[in-house]
Amino acid sequence: MKVLRGLLAGAYPFAIVAGIHWFGPRVSGLLYVPVLISLGLLFAFGRTLVSGTPLIESFARLQETELSAAQVAHCRTFTAVWCAFFAANAVVCLVLAVAGNLWLWTGYTGVVSYLLMGLVFLVEWFVRSWRFHDLRAPWAEPVLRRFYPGGPGL
Repeated sequence: MKVLRGLLAGAYPFAIVAGIHWFGPRVSGLLYVPVLISLGLLFAFGRTLVSGTPLIESFARLQETELSAAQVAHCRTFTAVWCAFFAANAVVCLVLAVAGNLWLWTGYTGVVSYLLMGLVFLVEWFVRSWRFHDLRAPWAEPVLRRFYPGGPGL
């Protein structure tokens, strides 16, 4: 339930911008939706670093209830990495919205930002799989052997 509440925190900024757009005369207000969503996600991830269980640790405990101290530290570190990503993403989206270049804004918010999110997720998966030999997919071990020959447990 805590995980769901944390994720729903990211929906509040969208509701605010939608309300502003509904009552406002300009369409350009919608350019700020990605900024507010990134800030909402930054808030959702960041507040778990300040108090309580880091959000990534909550996700990890959905699959595995017992985590080692190293895994808990890994989860905290990558929650901070996601916070940094969402902060940087918000800044880039804001700059592109203010600049008013719709082509660049669309390219970044519609393609590039999602590719970057996938990259952060992939890096986290590689690091976690290598450090903790957590291979849940049958194709994972051959992939990890290629990138990390002789790594822990490989």
